[in-house]
Amino acid sequence: MSSKLNTIRNIAEDKTWVSFLHDNHPYSLLHWSIAGANHDQKDVWLLQDEVTFEVQEFETIELALAWIDENLADITDVLG
Repeated sequence: MSSKLNTIRNIAEDKTWVSFLHDNHPYSLLHWSIAGANHDQKDVWLLQDEVTFEVQEFETIELALAWIDENLADITDVLG
């Protein structure tokens, strides 16, 4: 795993979210959990495109990081 992916993992696990740039395009990885009378319980990691607000859902941070590694390899900046 690259050092940028390790940085993304460490910040996301510490703060429950992290933002980063891929080819000058902003993304955020965040942990999301919800439960209650009107909601099914969820505990997932979301990858959000901050321009289109399109969201992808992953069951674990490892799956999210693997997808990022395969599809967003040119990460230029990690923003805590």
